[in-house]
Amino acid sequence: MKRIGAIPRMVRAGMRGDYPGMGKGKIGLMALGIVYLISPIDAIPEFLLIIGVADDFGVLLWLAGSLVGESGRYLGWERKVITGTTVPPA
Repeated sequence: MKRIGAIPRMVRAGMRGDYPGMGKGKIGLMALGIVYLISPIDAIPEFLLIIGVADDFGVLLWLAGSLVGESGRYLGWERKVITGTTVPPA
């Protein structure tokens, strides 16, 4: 649950340029993934049952895995910044 709670902080830190592991390019790709999931327009239409749902599910798995994995690295970085072993960019 700590990782999920850290996602908004991680995105804000990435947008500000404070967290080097989450650049604007990576945030942009994740935003595109969210738009793809909620968009009514699909690369593979839903009426193609298994394949149409599988592409959405694949994007969802990639997005969830990326966010949770990166949030774990963010928590480690955040601990280092708090303890003073890493200095955030100015």
